[in-house]
Amino acid sequence: MYINKCTKCGKEFETKNPKRVICPACLYPDRTTTSPDTEAPQAPVYPRSYSAGSDNENYRKPQQNRENRPYQNNRFNKPNNRNFGNKPFNKGSRKPAPKKPKQLLLSKEQIEQIEALYKKMLPLPNHDAHEVIGAQLSIEPKKVFFGINLIRQKMMLPKITYPKRKLALTLDQLTAIKNLYEPLLPTPPIGCHKIIAAQLRMDEWRVHVGIGLVRKQMGLQRWNPEREDAPEEFKVKKED
Repeated sequence: MYINKCTKCGKEFETKNPKRVICPACLYPDRTTTSPDTEAPQAPVYPRSYSAGSDNENYRKPQQNRENRPYQNNRFNKPNNRNFGNKPFNKGSRKPAPKKPKQLLLSKEQIEQIEALYKKMLPLPNHDAHEVIGAQLSIEPKKVFFGINLIRQKMMLPKITYPKRKLALTLDQLTAIKNLYEPLLPTPPIGCHKIIAAQLRMDEWRVHVGIGLVRKQMGLQRWNPEREDAPEEFKVKKED
């Protein structure tokens, strides 16, 4: 405690603040109960924007803990058991649709029948083998063609493409006919197409067409005009 002398009344007084020069009696004349030995309490200080009698009571109220504050909107507290269509969602309500068994183009028995007929046409099957076999078995030619490729794959043979148009001969068949026909030149025997057809397991009319193509490629006439055993039809044309 410090003992200072009042500048107004000249009395000495005790104070905790050494800079205070006015005694409590002169500083608070209306407070008669205050003894000179005690110091009057200081009035509370408020910010300029707020006063002691202000209506804004929230300024001095402590903020409520956000963790303990309940949500005002109850939609956050309700379990979301509806989907976008506002329909109840139940995981067990929807069952996966059973998978339909794949429908085979050909049965096992049909493939065996096609294989038996196709092997008889080897090594050089006709270009329309799928149509010939389909007519015999009463099966659609496209399905027979699919079965032929399965058989060729089983026999380690390359796959063939579906013919865009009907042809009498394939390139392999024409090459095979040419290899067997050239050694018979220059005067092949009459009916050689039958011999070649038997060797290649082909239709005789296909071999006949192939021989005509081979002679055309080699620049030869359809018949040899010098041969004595030429057909009668050719001799008549020659005389005309």
